[in-house]
Amino acid sequence: MKRRFLIGVLSAAFAICALPPAFAAGDNGTTPSQYSLGDQTLSINVGAFVPLFLVGGSPTVGRVNLSLGGVGSIDWAAYLSAHWRIGAALGGTFTFDPNYTALLMVPIIAKISYLIDFYPWEVPLTFGAGMNIVKYSADSTIDLLLKPGTALLWTYNSSWSFGVNLNWWWDMQFTNASGLGFVAGNFLEVSLSAFYHY
Repeated sequence: MKRRFLIGVLSAAFAICALPPAFAAGDNGTTPSQYSLGDQTLSINVGAFVPLFLVGGSPTVGRVNLSLGGVGSIDWAAYLSAHWRIGAALGGTFTFDPNYTALLMVPIIAKISYLIDFYPWEVPLTFGAGMNIVKYSADSTIDLLLKPGTALLWTYNSSWSFGVNLNWWWDMQFTNASGLGFVAGNFLEVSLSAFYHY
């Protein structure tokens, strides 16, 4: 089921990337950006959290034996220019092992985004990095989290945008048990967003 879900998500992402900009904004496909220095956004994101695989340990690449989970976050960002914005995000995820023990994560990250704008659509390309507070059974760690991603957003009006996010989670837990010096969990986030612009 995970494999079919992942194939469907990736197919949809490739289809979105293949769409020509002109489908949304007339002949030239672009319009002047509606954002400028000092504009800000606040977004709420809720969706599915898909465990993929582990890198490190023995074997070097292994399966993540976890269920499909849920993810949610609150993001804030400020525009540096019409196409660049920086911000921060606070989120949370849950998923379960076969014994129904929960794996919980609370990431706190800084983000930078480049915005491709073809009104009324927007495609932000984002990279985030920060700490991930991880709790599994009685164990807790603070890991390094790298989070590249993209989204497709539809502008409803000057205050609101709605869309879907696709983010890759690279969670690195540093340990001497791996020849690489770390074990990295790889996860996929597919979430819906509501953006408030102010």
